[in-house]
Amino acid sequence: MLNREEPELLLLAPQLRTWSAQAEDLSNPVYCICDYLDIRGQVDPVLMSSAHDHVEREAEALRLGIRNTEGEYRQFLRDETAPLDFLDLSGESAPEAAAKSWMESDAHRPVDPLRLCTAALIKVADDHFILYRRVHHALVDGYSLALVFNRTAAVYTALAQGLPPGDGGFPPYARLLETDAEYRGTRSFARDREHWLRKMAGHPEPVSLAGRKAGLAIGRRRTAELAPDAVARLERAAGGLGVTWSDLAVSTMAAYVARTTGAGELLLGLPTGGRLSPQTRNVPGMTMNILPLRLTVDTTTSLDAFAGQVSREIREVLLHSRYPTAEISRELAEQGGGSRLWGPMVNVMRFDYKLDFAGAHAAMRTASIPLTVDLTVYFFQTSADGTTEVILDAHPELYSPEETDRHMDGLLSLLRSMESTEPHTVVGDIGS
Repeated sequence: MLNREEPELLLLAPQLRTWSAQAEDLSNPVYCICDYLDIRGQVDPVLMSSAHDHVEREAEALRLGIRNTEGEYRQFLRDETAPLDFLDLSGESAPEAAAKSWMESDAHRPVDPLRLCTAALIKVADDHFILYRRVHHALVDGYSLALVFNRTAAVYTALAQGLPPGDGGFPPYARLLETDAEYRGTRSFARDREHWLRKMAGHPEPVSLAGRKAGLAIGRRRTAELAPDAVARLERAAGGLGVTWSDLAVSTMAAYVARTTGAGELLLGLPTGGRLSPQTRNVPGMTMNILPLRLTVDTTTSLDAFAGQVSREIREVLLHSRYPTAEISRELAEQGGGSRLWGPMVNVMRFDYKLDFAGAHAAMRTASIPLTVDLTVYFFQTSADGTTEVILDAHPELYSPEETDRHMDGLLSLLRSMESTEPHTVVGDIGS
């Protein structure tokens, strides 16, 4: 555990990257993750509050605060847990709409550096509840939030059965700090640096579907759902190509951008967990690192060869995923290269869900404010049966509503074609 008698601690590189941007305007909550569980079944609010408190004590990252100490951002651990607010909206004329309106309003609240993670249980009906969490991205990433929701379900179920929560709690947050400090003193850090400087040497200007670029902005969002049977078909198709479903999702995005723009080289943003050490795999915290996926694209290549190439490039990114993106960007800029490392971004979020609250099953949803520098596509698994939401966030200055719809339709059409495309089919001919 963190020692409260020691001085406050510096932030990890991914934390510092996020908080430095946030600190410019605390009234802007775009760096908060606002996700919720849609629980179908009866829930005991008292038991849920107990489970919440238990998990808040286990997951130390949820109790971290950040402040500026002598010109440096530092984090500290609060003793007290955040309360689980309870809202009964079941008496409203449209309770689901009222719940979504409340979450949207909460997502837009200003940021409080001393209380960066909050939660609420919302009653929609006697057999319908929403467990909502707002966490700041400087403290917790999406993978960690899935860990927290899973653990909350396990603790709630144990309490409902009259059992102690038992093992399954989280390792101490200090482990992330210790492993990061160790990494920076190893040959792996130097090798990762050399890899990225070599990989990105002479990189082209990132290609955009819009043909131009803009700064960070709140995106225009479109969503669609892939049912479990559709996901199963895509997984079979991926297996036939010798890659994973995640690889196929990224390959589909790369093929769509290449076919639409005609570009022979792409730079896609690829979020990674940055958790190569087994000691850090189950520690809630912010370790996510967005890295450039540099691809040479030939649309006359067969699908199996193309997907295999993308898969190998993804593996290479993951092997070197701990090296801070900010360092890559800074060093390339110092060498006279462009500091912008990607255009469109693709993020595949698959989780090992165990979202059962004593027989009441849940699905994960997001109420986060969409943020993008160009066009971002998420493949977001929402429940244990594999149901996956496809989310497209388009920069409003780069893409009109009609262009946003067209790109969403085009990407989904190409993804559906992947289900039945023969491996030897040329990438440029898929779906034609």
